Amino acid sequence: MDSMDRTVWIVWTVPYGWISPFGIFFLVAEKIIDMKSLSDTVGQLGLYFITVLLGLLIHGFILLPAMYTFFVREWPFRFTANMGQAIATAFGTASR
Repeated sequence: MDSMDRTVWIVWTVPYGWISPFGIFFLVAEKIIDMKSLSDTVGQLGLYFITVLLGLLIHGFILLPAMYTFFVREWPFRFTANMGQAIATAFGTASR
């Protein structure tokens, strides 16, 4: 099975892993060239950023604690506080 994994890795990762950055670069370059107004684009990007951040905050601070409380029947604050060191380590080491 190890040889199969290696073969799939070579067939998939090598060509696509080397070509993808160039393809993404040219897709972004095309959009930059077609840009009509930098201020409009930055404004739209800012709204998108705020929307994503708001969604993550709602999910992390409202929905997940509510689900934890509903299913476990305990307050989620002690559980969350105990995860603090693990979360800090994960962010600090760029762990995936």
